[in-house]
Amino acid sequence: MSVKQILDIEKEIKDLNIQGATNVAIATVEGMKIFIEESNISDKEMFYKELERVGNKLANARLNEPLARNAVKYVTHIFKKNLSDLHSLNDMKQSLNSYCDEYLFKISDSKRAIIDLGVPYVRHFENILTHCHSSTAVAIIKSIAQEKKTFDAVCTETRPRFQGRTTAKSLLDEGISTTMIADSAAESFVIGRGSIPIDAVFIGCDEITLDGYCINKIGSWGIAVASNYASKPVYVVSPLLKVNPELTHREISIEIREDHELWSEAPKNLKMFNPAFEIIDARLITGFMTEFGIIKPGEISDIVKAKYTWLFE
Repeated sequence: MSVKQILDIEKEIKDLNIQGATNVAIATVEGMKIFIEESNISDKEMFYKELERVGNKLANARLNEPLARNAVKYVTHIFKKNLSDLHSLNDMKQSLNSYCDEYLFKISDSKRAIIDLGVPYVRHFENILTHCHSSTAVAIIKSIAQEKKTFDAVCTETRPRFQGRTTAKSLLDEGISTTMIADSAAESFVIGRGSIPIDAVFIGCDEITLDGYCINKIGSWGIAVASNYASKPVYVVSPLLKVNPELTHREISIEIREDHELWSEAPKNLKMFNPAFEIIDARLITGFMTEFGIIKPGEISDIVKAKYTWLFE
């Protein structure tokens, strides 16, 4: 078995060479598939336990990655549900491999559903601001822009790793008029003091709590507060597969990254604090644009419990 490949995936996640909740989840599932296909463990029980360990190790390589952790939950749930029909190790491997593929399909299918169900309700917006990089939020913006003669997108630089450049390039590739701003300029733009009047804010997220809060790139809370002040809607574009079924916002731990990310040659004795994400209050969120349509923060718990029962079993 290629242990090195799995360890390399874990390192790539930890070192932030694999970024974004979707990419981390895909990498986690691909690591599980490598184990399934290449493991030489002959005992069925030992094989399954080791697969679960590998999946959880990859999914927990970084905090705030429930999309990846839910992948492991999904695969183990379906496996246990169908265990009585799996009579040999080969049967187990084939079935577990297909369960991994099912989850990958759920991720891609949820993105298609978010676009199909969300765009009709937000196509009237003219100018949209987005923070950091969310491929699904960008896809929504692209869909809206296709129908407009005039449309402007504003994206933040997203220090210290500049994920906003990915957003900007993706929008420009579609011929969309795009303006990049400093992170610290976002609130001014939202309240109408920038070069482009903003109609709405679309952001992705890395984690959703059952009580309707979400975790996104640091800076998101300030943008949401400014939007609330200016009566501008804030939509969180995300599948409910990112719900953490175990915690409320009061119990969430935020990933704190290395100081050198901020300043690699900092003066001695300088204290630094580098949170990667922050919590956005439910009352600041107009709606979650999800694979089940646009829903209010207060509806998250009931809908997830009805649609994704396996998260709670």
